[in-house]
Amino acid sequence: MQIRGAIFDMDGTLIDSMGMWSTIGSAYISSVGKIPKEDIDRRFSSMGVHEAAVFMKEEYDLEGTCDEITETIYKRVEKSYFETIPLKKGVVEFLEYIESKNIPMCIATATDEYMADAALKRLGIRKFFKGIFTSRAVGEGKDQPKIFFEGARLLGTEPSETAVFEDSVVAIRTASAAGFITAAVPDDSFACARDEIKKLATMWEEDLTGYIGKI
Repeated sequence: MQIRGAIFDMDGTLIDSMGMWSTIGSAYISSVGKIPKEDIDRRFSSMGVHEAAVFMKEEYDLEGTCDEITETIYKRVEKSYFETIPLKKGVVEFLEYIESKNIPMCIATATDEYMADAALKRLGIRKFFKGIFTSRAVGEGKDQPKIFFEGARLLGTEPSETAVFEDSVVAIRTASAAGFITAAVPDDSFACARDEIKKLATMWEEDLTGYIGKI
């Protein structure tokens, strides 16, 4: 399949960070003296942090502003982005392959830019990307297509010729509906949605190296 642009999710697709996020919602709710509902972590995982902060403030009647809740959550995880989160399998090889084909790339992530930028630089892959788009900056999560349209605009490509590399069923559903080529890269955090992801995505490979020679 020929593409002219590539938009990459970061968490769960390029970097192995989803395990860290798997209980952050319930942990935060417990830390402020509330009892987390059973679905809090599942719901948190499909949102950007600021979007999740808005949801939790309303759902649990939390004190403080949404921005304050967001910053508290980020303080809990930022050390991992700056120091420890590793790349997922085959990332460097695949990015070098895409670069060799002169296909421009950018990032679309729910993580705030300062942490995304720090992690990508530490891991030596920031140089591959023309820009970083975040849910907070564009004002919408990946349940809406704005972040992908912004990425394609930067790359100078149409959705129909732009591949979105994602592990999230929500993001793949959104990008597919908006006319993008969707390339699924599964993560254990979305294991329960594997069948749905396979049905929705244009392409599916167990890791990024599987796409070498196919794009």
